[in-house]
Amino acid sequence: MLIQLLILQVITFVGIIFLLRFLFSRHLNSALSRLNALHQENLAKEEELNEELRRAKEESQAQIQQGKLEAEQIMEEAIKEASRMRLNMEEAAKKQVEKIIIDGHADAEKFKVTLVKDTQAKSVELASRIIAELLTETDKITLQYGFANEIISEISRLSREQFNLTSPQAVVTSSFPLLERQSAELKKVLADKIGQPIELIEKIDLSLIGGLTVETGGMLIDGTLKNKLRKIASRI
Repeated sequence: MLIQLLILQVITFVGIIFLLRFLFSRHLNSALSRLNALHQENLAKEEELNEELRRAKEESQAQIQQGKLEAEQIMEEAIKEASRMRLNMEEAAKKQVEKIIIDGHADAEKFKVTLVKDTQAKSVELASRIIAELLTETDKITLQYGFANEIISEISRLSREQFNLTSPQAVVTSSFPLLERQSAELKKVLADKIGQPIELIEKIDLSLIGGLTVETGGMLIDGTLKNKLRKIASRI
């Protein structure tokens, strides 16, 4: 009876052990399966994360490369723009220098012309004074009559189109009164040019020294000593 009871207990214990082993093995396999599934899931996520990291790295490198290219293009454009600006500045400076030189030449030429005119005027004035001092009264009268004959001859060579009189008058200014013969010849020559009789208005100006002027309308014929001296000075 005792032996049977002992055997029954042993069998029961062995059965419990097998049952526990079975149950533990089942739970273990289930846990391993879940663990393996989690591991595979983690591997997939890790692969996906690695792929995202790789794509992010590639995109980052592409952006960096694109940034470098854009920076190089910007630098090239900046260099080109700086070169264009430099060329424009050089061209503007060159034109400015050329303008300064041209203006300088123009100013120098103007100064030269002004200086020549002033010199000629002073020379004519000095020559006139010298002649006035050297000539006697008789010489001045003789000179006056010679100039009068010259101006009558000059008027006779002019064309009628050059005379545009609003009134049949002419103002004659001389250093000495004209001879009656000269006045008559001058009236005749002027009347032939305008096609009608003309009145002479004679004036005396001793500062002329010698010669005379004839003014008809807007036309002035200068046959004075000073005018002759000015022509000589300009040719010199």
